[in-house]
Amino acid sequence: MALLVTAMELLDSSSDDDSVSGAVCSDCDDEYDDACILVACALVRDDANRVPGYESIIGRYHEYEFKRLFRLSRETFDSFRAKFKTSAFYPRAVQGRQQISAEKTCLIALVYLGSQISMYAIGDKFDVTESSVHVCVTRVVHFLHAISDEIICWPSSAEVTRIKNGFLAKSKGKGPRNTIGCIDGSHIGILTPSESTQSYFNRKKWPSIILQGICDDRNKLLNVFIGFPGSVHDARVLRESPFFARAIQECEDNYILGDSAYPLMPWLMTPFKDNGSSFPTWKKSFNKRHSQQRVLIENTFGLLKQRFRRLYLVDAKSVQQCCYIVMAACVLHNMCNDERDFLEELATLPQEEDVGNDESEGDLIAVCQATVSLCESSLQRNSARSSSLLRDLFSVQMFCEVGCRV
Repeated sequence: MALLVTAMELLDSSSDDDSVSGAVCSDCDDEYDDACILVACALVRDDANRVPGYESIIGRYHEYEFKRLFRLSRETFDSFRAKFKTSAFYPRAVQGRQQISAEKTCLIALVYLGSQISMYAIGDKFDVTESSVHVCVTRVVHFLHAISDEIICWPSSAEVTRIKNGFLAKSKGKGPRNTIGCIDGSHIGILTPSESTQSYFNRKKWPSIILQGICDDRNKLLNVFIGFPGSVHDARVLRESPFFARAIQECEDNYILGDSAYPLMPWLMTPFKDNGSSFPTWKKSFNKRHSQQRVLIENTFGLLKQRFRRLYLVDAKSVQQCCYIVMAACVLHNMCNDERDFLEELATLPQEEDVGNDESEGDLIAVCQATVSLCESSLQRNSARSSSLLRDLFSVQMFCEVGCRV
């Protein structure tokens, strides 16, 4: 209202000066006065009718209530807020209205990421404008993107050993050895882009971008690649990703598991293609054990989307901003994973039932043992590493060791 008072004072002084110039210019003066009043009113921003003080009651929430609303435990939130507050993405001093605190900024961003609530409704809840919500979300999302390389990274040598043991335990000691990760792609719904529209429509006929992820045995993301249009095949997304160029160095003598959409490579183990009735038992056994480990990446995507429900439909106007939002959710997912911060409402997919030997498989196992010897000698004769032959060797060895009734 100070602007309006100042404008009225200027009008009064202008009116006093104009009184000496006579009645000839009275019409011009009235038009000038009206214009000044309109400008002053436009500069004045009235406070919207909202419920103030919502954030003041958040401290009284029980842990379960806080976690259900903001998708993080208080402990994880405190760590996240502290990192954001000391970053360059949180302004130290601003002019004009009172600055939104780091805590409130983070809470606003978490509500946005954890729900499909509109920015207008979030602003109404936190007693801020819709534009302020957009600013808060943008600051937090860009902060999380900036620290993504620190939070989403390839495991160390010590971690690799633990991960391999963890994957083996998922298949009750009977699955592929040396597994250090699982790879897959997931579609993230977006608004229809204004450019290259058709390329973003996936096979289910809705616009999306692809999130390619690699996870470990504990559903932690080791690598992500985001942004390819929904119509692109998973194999091409992998070839175009930065990880593809350094995969051999990253995996060394280990490998990651992928579904049949991916090519078989020395560092990427895929299942056998089922040819029907002639499909050998030992290949079926390998595929079953492969699936018991590979399903972890599907579980990881499920946990990610159920915690941060914005990923069901990211309503940002640009594809680039959509990618930033998805990356932010992935970073928060890993932060929660590191803190062992799990949501009780998120149910994990049941593991496949264990299967064992029966006496009738003894002769077949003996044949498989002979096949192992042939595979090993063939690998020794070939200087180049044969991915297909190596997979055959692994699968036959597994069958010889544990057998499988399918």
